[in-house]
Amino acid sequence: MNEWISFAVAWLPFVLLIAVWFWFARRNGMQARGSSGSSMIELYEQQVAETRRMNGFLERIAASMEKREK
Repeated sequence: MNEWISFAVAWLPFVLLIAVWFWFARRNGMQARGSSGSSMIELYEQQVAETRRMNGFLERIAASMEKREK
């Protein structure tokens, strides 16, 4: 049993360091701002909207190319 306690005490600083790093990463990640002043979540939402818009254009181009081939 004494070996388990010494093992836990030896790894405790590493586990605490990782926990603090995750805490800071989550706290700063939610408050992070881009150069435009938008939050990271808003920037991701804008990226998703732009990707959907581009997919719509690409689908229209593909449909018109299929019509030309027929």
